[in-house]
Amino acid sequence: MKLSSLLAATSLSLFLGMASLPALAQAPQTGLEAGQSRAKMLLDRDAYSSDDVEIGEVEDLILNAQNQVVLVIIEVESRLGFTDKYVAVPVAQVTPSANNRDRVTVAMTRDQLRNLPGFKYQD
Repeated sequence: MKLSSLLAATSLSLFLGMASLPALAQAPQTGLEAGQSRAKMLLDRDAYSSDDVEIGEVEDLILNAQNQVVLVIIEVESRLGFTDKYVAVPVAQVTPSANNRDRVTVAMTRDQLRNLPGFKYQD
């Protein structure tokens, strides 16, 4: 078989194989879609308890195996403003403030948050 025929057959095979990939058939997303939000809306935001006390700030987001955010890691500060510990809160209990972009509210009281066990990174 001639080299040009071999290249043509290989190119055609690659093209046909790529055409069946679903990711290539979809149009690229060019903006946020309904129900989507940015991680930036949570990271480094001041975290307030449900009793409206500043507790610390959002430090990190934990993803599950399907790359969905499941936990929000909150840096709990001591009364002097130093890091006391990190705690993990289910993402469903954290709400970004509608009128203050620098703040999130956790559906727990200050005491409930402070009494959570510390979260330890294993990396």
